[in-house]
Amino acid sequence: MSLNNLTKLLNQSSNLRDKLIVSLLADTGLRLSELANIEMTDIDFQHQTIVVWGKGARQRRVAYGEISERILRDYLSESGRGGKLFELLPRGVAQILRRLGEETGITCNAHIFRRTFATQSIRNEMNVFHVQSLLVHSSLTMTRIYAEQVNSEDAVKAYKAVVR
Repeated sequence: MSLNNLTKLLNQSSNLRDKLIVSLLADTGLRLSELANIEMTDIDFQHQTIVVWGKGARQRRVAYGEISERILRDYLSESGRGGKLFELLPRGVAQILRRLGEETGITCNAHIFRRTFATQSIRNEMNVFHVQSLLVHSSLTMTRIYAEQVNSEDAVKAYKAVVR
């Protein structure tokens, strides 16, 4: 997904819950079930991180950015949540994404956000091992699939002269 399409999805989201779903998926690379199962006690507002339980009952911490932070705070002040962040099952989140996709014409599912997170992280010069860790890939092979989306234009932008 392009960054322009991500912005369009955020702008087209009709409520704070939908904006937060889009923003957190893009910011964290979470799987659908991981997002749906976030408890309020999993969120560390001071460090802008969330503890999630992933595939294979593996726990990890993911970070989120300033825009997600702002949307999260607005959402919580509006909804006054306790317990689960969204009170949705994974299929409910999937339905929201499908509806957003239909409204915008942008292919929209949790895995596309995960792929976008991985590719953008690598484009932003995050170490591929860090990306692997954040996505909880058991081997670098899967992470490399996302890394292969990075092209020569990205490489030129990231280039640092050896001789300085």
